[in-house]
Amino acid sequence: MMGLHLLYGYDTNYRLDKIPELAEMIAAKSNIPIARNKPVLGHGNFIRESGIGINYVMNDPLVMFATHPSLTGKIGEVVLGKKSGKASIIYKMGELGLGELDDEKIAKILDEVKATGIAKRDVLSNEEFVNIVSSVKAG
Repeated sequence: MMGLHLLYGYDTNYRLDKIPELAEMIAAKSNIPIARNKPVLGHGNFIRESGIGINYVMNDPLVMFATHPSLTGKIGEVVLGKKSGKASIIYKMGELGLGELDDEKIAKILDEVKATGIAKRDVLSNEEFVNIVSSVKAG
């Protein structure tokens, strides 16, 4: 169905934005979760941690992804961790309404984000990021 729509421009008359909802229902009934990295339906498809391409994730997703996230009712998401860059920090601060800081403080936040991501071997929660920003702002 996706191939017909995307590769051949065939109008299938299916509500592609409902595919994730249907897939979740099937996963729940079958007791088989959808793998995070599955094409089209995987939760991780439209998430980026790397600082490179953050602007594309939010403003021009087809540069980063094979399909536009909205096609299946999803959005691009930026997460923070050991691979994050300055653009990720600035973007996430804006997303969470944390204001703007000078380059020196952004660099300190980035160092702490990377260290935390390495230590926990995972991406940071928004709460962890807010705590780091608050700590750096406090000096």
